[in-house]
Amino acid sequence: MRFLLIFFLALVFLPVVGQKDVSDSVSLKEEIQHLNQKTVSIWLNFPDSAMNYARLAYQKAKKLDDPKLLSSSLRLIGGVHYYKGNYDSVIHYSNLSLKIAQELQDSVLMNNVLNNLGLAHNNMGSYQNALEYLLRSLNLKKALKQEYGLVLNTNNIGLVYQNLKDYGTAREYFLEALDIAERQKDNNLILYSQNNAGFTYLSQNNLEQAENYFRRSMAIDVDNKNWKAVTFSGMGQVYQLRGQFKDSRVYFDKALELRHEIGDKRGISEIYYMLSNENYLNQNYDSALFHLNHSQKIAEEISAKDRIFDNYELFAKIYHDVGSIDNAFFYQDSLLRLRDVLFNENMARNLAGIQLKIQEEENQRALSLKEEELERERQFVIFLIVVIVLILITVVITLYQVRINKKKNKALNLRNQEISQQKVEIEVQKETLLEKNAQLETAQRTIKNQNDQLEKYNRQLKTAVDEQSDQLKERNDQLMLANLELDNFIYKSSHDIKGPLATLLGMCNVALLDVEEDKARNYFEMLNETALGLNSILARLKTVSDISSLDLKFREINFSKIIEECVEQNRKIEGDESISVKYKIDHDLSFVSDPTLLDLIFFNIIQSVIKMRDTDMDSHDILITLKKNKFELDVDIMDHESGPKNKELGDVFKLFAKSALHHRTLGLGLYIVKQSVIKLGGSIVLLDDENHTHFKIKLPIT
Repeated sequence: MRFLLIFFLALVFLPVVGQKDVSDSVSLKEEIQHLNQKTVSIWLNFPDSAMNYARLAYQKAKKLDDPKLLSSSLRLIGGVHYYKGNYDSVIHYSNLSLKIAQELQDSVLMNNVLNNLGLAHNNMGSYQNALEYLLRSLNLKKALKQEYGLVLNTNNIGLVYQNLKDYGTAREYFLEALDIAERQKDNNLILYSQNNAGFTYLSQNNLEQAENYFRRSMAIDVDNKNWKAVTFSGMGQVYQLRGQFKDSRVYFDKALELRHEIGDKRGISEIYYMLSNENYLNQNYDSALFHLNHSQKIAEEISAKDRIFDNYELFAKIYHDVGSIDNAFFYQDSLLRLRDVLFNENMARNLAGIQLKIQEEENQRALSLKEEELERERQFVIFLIVVIVLILITVVITLYQVRINKKKNKALNLRNQEISQQKVEIEVQKETLLEKNAQLETAQRTIKNQNDQLEKYNRQLKTAVDEQSDQLKERNDQLMLANLELDNFIYKSSHDIKGPLATLLGMCNVALLDVEEDKARNYFEMLNETALGLNSILARLKTVSDISSLDLKFREINFSKIIEECVEQNRKIEGDESISVKYKIDHDLSFVSDPTLLDLIFFNIIQSVIKMRDTDMDSHDILITLKKNKFELDVDIMDHESGPKNKELGDVFKLFAKSALHHRTLGLGLYIVKQSVIKLGGSIVLLDDENHTHFKIKLPIT
């Protein structure tokens, strides 16, 4: 009796308890989903508050023991760490989320986590891993036909190529993402895509296009502090490259304020780097080092290798300019070692291999699906054959019964005729199925042959890439070593010789003040003149070394001013006020180039033409003509006083050539001219014109 009572009570109350548990579970799921939505909505502007929501959602998902919600919460925690610049934490939480998503075989979750991992590895300088994660995420999105996150994913792939300095490929991805964002009418994503496209033009020094994209971004009215800070930073860099430091500082201050508000460590480090670079350009070296040390401290804290790489490069420049050679050498060496980490010899091969690997996996997946389809069709064929065999057996039995019962009524005879007709139709179907089976086997053999050919091509391609990578590494190592040895030689030679040379000049000056004997004074004057000449040679050798490492800065060129200043400098150096240079410049000639290199070109070529003159000839004007055509600028320098010998035409641009010694020079002037012209992408020749010197220079339109 007691047992029956307990059983009755269980039947009454257990459904009520079960309904309460289900209701509580549904309510908790909705609360977790709401917390996740809050996290995503504020993580760009208020990452600290977003982290609190994400961690609370994780604790509730853990309590509910729901793997899918647990994976989503872990992914969002990693996402908030990304906007705070904690990339190690991004990778840690994303890997935990990915493991759960893979166990659930949830393609949507895996897709989002792969995108986060790609972003984190990209910002840590691990471009190979970044590209692999992002491409896998993009393929999953396309396979799922998922629009959500497609713009961000496409932008992120472009960021990897931008860090690899492949700006053309990067821009293709950014513009593709911008097109999708405009179709979706999402202003936040339009802002993000336009910023990224603007930075590709900024990296290529196309300031007009870069400013165009950043101004379009500034016109978008969205509450997005992170990407608005990126826009202000881009505009600041545009004005900084133009030398408009007052305007650039306004935009950098706006960007820094927003990034401090959202706690974006990477962005803060970037702005301090930009402020340091501005002070460096203005030769405020103490302020430059102060801001750069701030940037470096943050970059090391978040392991942002690409930011550390830029900082090392600026450290080396600053210490070199202030004369701290040991520090400059230390950061230059650190820069080279970090460059080997970021751009090692396997980078190009591995990036190409990632594309092939993912494509091969896609092909393998498609082949597996095809094989499954073929297997289902084979099973269907077997089923039909069994059915046909059973029907045939039935027909045989029926015919046997017909022969035994010949005296059946007309209804049975009609039935037999119908069955016979069905048999014919089944035979036709059988032949059709057999023919289709043969076609499927042929298709399978064709697929196998194509796979064999693809595998052979992959092996050949891998071998070719390996060989080219080895050759490229060997040549790069040789070139790097040669450049380093040349720079070290010139620097050490200048440093070692300048001390004794300064002493010698000082002694000559003192002697000329004290010695009164004419012959002795004459010797000291000649010795002083020789020392001054040696000092000039050392300065030019230093100029040769600086040309190769010079960063080009393009400005509108005032040719009249440059030529007149160079003529005046040569008059002072030669001590000859009779030096005369005339120049003809096309009307309204507009040309953009690097003024430093053009000053070197005109100064040294005028000086070289003067030195090539015969001393016993009357003075004549040197004529310089500048003409601009559609593709290039032609510069002709002519002197009717002297003409080169035919044997001089081939070696006047070489150091220490015989022709240079004949004209009392070491060939440094024309060598500097040629290196400067090559640096600008142009060409120079000495023409075989009778009885006069004629140099022709061609400079491309930039």
